[in-house]
Order: sequence, then C-alpha cells, then structure tokens
Amino acid sequence: MFENHYHYSVGNRKTFFKQQAIIWATETGETLRYILPNWLRELPVHIEPQESLEQLCEMRARAIRESNDRVRIYYSGGVDSGYMLDTFIKNNLHIDEIVMAKSGIAEADWEIESVAVPYVESLRTKIPQTKITILSPTMNDYMEWFKNAYWFENYTKLGKIYGFTALRLNRKLLSTSINDTGSKSANVFGLDKPFIHFVNGEWYTLTLDVSGDERQLDTPDNTFYAFYQDDPLIYTKQCHLLKQSIESNIPNKKDYNKVCFWDPKYQRLWNTSVNRVATEKKFIMKNLDSIPEYGAMNAKDSVAQKYMAENCPKIYKNFLEGIKNLNCISGGDWFNQGDSRYGDVGVFADFKSIDRNSTKTVDELYPHGFKLQ
Repeated sequence: MFENHYHYSVGNRKTFFKQQAIIWATETGETLRYILPNWLRELPVHIEPQESLEQLCEMRARAIRESNDRVRIYYSGGVDSGYMLDTFIKNNLHIDEIVMAKSGIAEADWEIESVAVPYVESLRTKIPQTKITILSPTMNDYMEWFKNAYWFENYTKLGKIYGFTALRLNRKLLSTSINDTGSKSANVFGLDKPFIHFVNGEWYTLTLDVSGDERQLDTPDNTFYAFYQDDPLIYTKQCHLLKQSIESNIPNKKDYNKVCFWDPKYQRLWNTSVNRVATEKKFIMKNLDSIPEYGAMNAKDSVAQKYMAENCPKIYKNFLEGIKNLNCISGGDWFNQGDSRYGDVGVFADFKSIDRNSTKTVDELYPHGFKLQ
C-alpha cells in the first residue's frame, strides 16, 4: 500500500498524513521520516533520458489521456500548470474539464481572475468540447469549515495529505474526492519544478515533503497525477536540465543552491531551465512575503487572513483557535517560526545523486544540520 507512494514513517508505523505522523512522533519521541516511493528509490537519476523534455511531456499527456475515461486538469494560472495544459492542447489531446479554484476572497484571487480565466477563455475555440469549471467557496462554506477549533482535521477526511494549516478554502476545492464523477478520471496537477542541491562537489535531488502540498490519495474513480513529479523520465530529465543550466549561467558555485529556493534573482532561470517559460516571456514570480500582523506561508494566505479579520471576525477567531491547537503540538516545534500559520516544517526524503548511482540521507550529507549553502 505504502511502497509505491510518498509516505511517512514513525518507528514501525506508516501513514500518508503528516498530521498523524507529527502526533506519533510527539507522543513517542521517535524520528519522523519522509519516504520516497519505490519507483523513485530505484530510479537511476544519474542517467539522463535521451528524449527532449517536450517529447517526454507529450508522452506523459498521451498516456494519461489513453488510460482514463475523463481527464480533468487543474489550472492555477501559474507556469507549471500552464505548460502542462498547453502540452495537451498542442498535441490535440482532449481535455474533458479544466478546473480553476478560487478562495472566494477577491484580494487573494487575482491570479485566477487576471491570468487563468482570461487565458482559458482565449482557448475556447481550440477546445470547444471542454467543460470549464470555476469553483469558489462562499462565506457560508467558510463558516461551516471553521465552525470549531479543530478544522484542520477536515483535510484528512477529504484525502488531502498536505497543506492543512492554511485559511483559504481553494485547497478544499482542489480535493479530487469532491469532484468524483463515477467514471475513471485523471485529476492532473502541475506540481512544482524539481529541487536539486549541490553539496560536497556533487549534485543531488532534494525532496522536501512541503514542496508537494497538493498531493492526494486516489479514490476508486479518481486518480491523482502529479504531471511532472511522478513521471520517472520527466523527473530525471528536469533534474539534468536544471543542473546544466545552473552550471552554465552561474559562475560562482556558492550561488548554485539559491536557484531552487525562490530567490527572486533566480526564479526566471529555474523556470526557463525546464521549459516552463520562454526566456523573454513575463511570468508571475512566487511571493512568499506576508503582512506582519497576518503571518502566513505566502502573500495570498496573508491577504486572506487580513480580509477575514476585518470582515468575518468569527471565522477568523475560529481559524486562530485552530492555529493555537496546532501550535500546542510539541510546543510548535513542527511549524515554521513555531507558528502553524507559516506552514509545517519540511521533512527531507533521501537525496539521490544526479552525478552517480548513489543515495544519501540528510544526516549523511549534513551531520551538523542542513544548510542552504
């Protein structure tokens, strides 16, 4: 059950849900580990596929289309889901439905409103048979979700594995289990670019659980697809392209590891390396800043908190009560800055070498603790 999926282990126990793993680790004092699926553990990442990334993405899209009755693509307006969407369209692969999920808070929905929706509208003549769905929660949905101080448990009930501390309910609407159609459906997400890391003169994959926070469990009729991350050839090809691009464009090796950690100076390099955006094309940079009084994982969550505090104080009060309950777990040690509004602390899986057939743990590479540089 667990072997072919990313999962957590604490002692002899295994789970897909980080909430559960954190509770076990807190109760027992045992180490919480993030485990790679068998296909990735055994993957020879050091061997670069001969095909181009474009060819591999076409192969991936075609395989998804041919093995499912319905294909549902989740599009955010960002470059990762955008390149995935364009791959299906460019290769005339039918998309049954495109889903765009808002938070219901206008100030935090600008990317959907100003980028995603206009772009999909521009495609209508190319995809006339595709259903376009725009989901948005109401304030009543927020009231129901945050009706008690243990609202974070709701994500586990939906089959959401990660992302259990945020206020915005677009995360709920992205849960494939609520979009069940009764037919064999592919739910395709453009999860992020690969993270790679240069240490001791060698390149490694860097797998941090919080970088896959849209990952979900399958249901009988709904299969979750991480378009890039879960395809062995695409995953490997991207790692090599990124490594080559970094080495070619960054003269100082001390700056290599800044590329994959949202440094504004290198976000374009990160995206162009793996075909997400053309060199000359504008794109939306990731903004992780938050309003000081409304600490959050990113700017959108921070803006949403401010809106709720000013307009729906009862919802915001219950949200904060849940945050306090989360922070009580091991004194907040499992959350960034000791505050779950900033998200949970990432857990590293094993590092796989891109240069040779070798795998290391984070403790082997960093016996004195992980450092970015």
